[in-house]
Amino acid sequence: MKLARFFTLFIVLMLVFSVGACSSKKTAKLAVSDNADQPRDGRDRELFEEALKEMQKKRYEQGRLLINTLVTTYGDSPLLPMAKLTIADSYYREGGTPNLVQAEAEYRDWLQFFPNHELAPEVLVKTAEIHLRQVQTPDREQEHALKAEKILLDTTRRFPQTKDNAKIKEYLELVQEKLATHDLGVARFYFERRDAWKATESRCLDVVNKYPNYTDLDIALWYLGRSLEEQENTEDASKYFARVVREFPSSKYRDAAAEKLERFGKAIPDPDPDVQERIADRRSMMARVMESFFGPTVAVSKEGILLKEGDKIDESTYALISNASRNTGTSPNSQGSSIGTKPSTANPSNSEASSGGSDNSGDANQPKIKEKKKSKKSKE
Repeated sequence: MKLARFFTLFIVLMLVFSVGACSSKKTAKLAVSDNADQPRDGRDRELFEEALKEMQKKRYEQGRLLINTLVTTYGDSPLLPMAKLTIADSYYREGGTPNLVQAEAEYRDWLQFFPNHELAPEVLVKTAEIHLRQVQTPDREQEHALKAEKILLDTTRRFPQTKDNAKIKEYLELVQEKLATHDLGVARFYFERRDAWKATESRCLDVVNKYPNYTDLDIALWYLGRSLEEQENTEDASKYFARVVREFPSSKYRDAAAEKLERFGKAIPDPDPDVQERIADRRSMMARVMESFFGPTVAVSKEGILLKEGDKIDESTYALISNASRNTGTSPNSQGSSIGTKPSTANPSNSEASSGGSDNSGDANQPKIKEKKKSKKSKE
């Protein structure tokens, strides 16, 4: 009996030691695995490279996961501005209303962290483009057009020397044309359908004062004068009729405005030689008919700031990444990486394979805008 108990106790002890040994081996293995994932020099750059490669293949979600790992693990990395900007770009490139909303939130978050970064003007313009892509027709509410206008004006004020000034000017011209078309449409509705003279006056004054370069400014001046006439304010009405005669001698409202001035006992002014006749710069009749329904078209490309058309990384982006990563520690495994290095022109195929290719087209990647056609000088 004693011998049997001894053997039983011996077997139990052996089982306990075996389980303990296995547990210690598993713990050791887990520790080794954990150590492999610990932060190390150069890993932030490797994560950024891997994320860009995923996004170049349009695997945006996988790319964002890698970027988020970089951001949370390497909070002091010099690549942090580029990394967070790439997240915003990825949502913008995906498109669709939910992604555009998320892209704007990410761009605004980026601006809060890096308000004085060299890319700040471009990020502001990108937030304006998000709203331009969602602008409604002139007969609808112009919430997005108003937001785009505000952002563009703010960008001009904060960064008067930005290289995007020409683009901002074109965007402003088009978005203000759309806003003026909306206000003029409302004014005509008040005048023709509601006999609401004061409301017409208010809307037309907004157009005349806010948008002096509006294509149909003569129409706004005419309805402004007519609304004041209906309110028996012929003195102020005459001022606006005189502007139609003086500034728009080829307008279809010119003769009617001159008759009003004659009736009010006012002198009929001569055309102003120093004022360019904007009526001659109007678009063709068909273009104007289309715009009366849909407003001027704003065509904005789907390229981001770092992720260009086709998800390529162009030369300017390589330069930015290179400048940011000069102070980044590198491990032996991350030496000679493709990120932060200009693609080799000797073998372009290899460059495209490793970094999504370079785009040397310059302005070809800029958003294309349908400008006013100034070649056809049609008169109404």
